[in-house]
Amino acid sequence: MQAKVQPVTLNRQRGLLLAELLLAALISTFLIIGLVQIVTAARSSFRLQENEAEVQENGRHAVSVLSALIRQSGFSPEPWNESFDSPSLLAETQDRLSSRSDRLAIRSWSNLNCFDNRNPAEDGAGEPAFYIRESVFDLNDRRDLTHTCRYGPTATELVTQIRREGFIRNVEFFQAIYGEDSDRDGNIDRWVRGGEWLDEGRVLGVRLGLILGSTEVVTEQIAQKFSILDLEYSSSADGKLHRLFEFASAIRRRSG
Repeated sequence: MQAKVQPVTLNRQRGLLLAELLLAALISTFLIIGLVQIVTAARSSFRLQENEAEVQENGRHAVSVLSALIRQSGFSPEPWNESFDSPSLLAETQDRLSSRSDRLAIRSWSNLNCFDNRNPAEDGAGEPAFYIRESVFDLNDRRDLTHTCRYGPTATELVTQIRREGFIRNVEFFQAIYGEDSDRDGNIDRWVRGGEWLDEGRVLGVRLGLILGSTEVVTEQIAQKFSILDLEYSSSADGKLHRLFEFASAIRRRSG
């Protein structure tokens, strides 16, 4: 005769199997939650690094472009020729154009147009002719640092080749101050705001400050305080990275 399986033994086996399944499910849940947290943290770290790199690259590009143009401002291909005399800083230069932006307007003679292409017009020696090149920088409502550029043979024949085009994104603040040599000893005696110099011809250099932000929200939404040149500024509490870039550039023709 065959032995009968007791119902108690079957129930106990079923109970153990159910407990094992529940434990396995619980362990799997913890593993999945941990994996999700690791993936989320890795993704957040990647986004943070990506946005940091973007801000740094934008800052380097702004410093490179602005420094080069400021150094070139006031350049004359023939310093002995009065017909090439030109101010480095234009009357368009303005302090506090808005609550977030100054305006920097500079001029030089250049044989390269606004796109850095060689002037197709030639001088008597068959070389690209030197024309006046004017550049204006300020912020627009979208927080782009904009560049306007005009080029032409004389101050009355300038053609706008770049019309207030944004070339650096996510700029929250843009400020400029100007170093003036008041006693003509070749050294900067004081720093003034746009248009406050006694003599534009004595301005030897420019200091610029920019606060750049990231494209994405990657940090806590807390405002940051910055000392930028001669001002105190609090950034927007928008959860974006904010980085300060400050630099000075000499006007080459005047600083030697």
